[in-house]
Amino acid sequence: MKRSTIILIIVCIMVVCCCYTHRRVIRAIIKHEPMPKAPSWHVWVKKENRRK
Repeated sequence: MKRSTIILIIVCIMVVCCCYTHRRVIRAIIKHEPMPKAPSWHVWVKKENRRK
């Protein structure tokens, strides 16, 4: 396999993982719903917008 093909496959897998991880946020954006609360370990998000 060519090196560029392997890199393309890795990038595609990473994009799919990112979309799966952020599926609730993506759905909220598409449906114009309020943003879901962030996990508690997201320390850069205000406390009132994080899950406990």
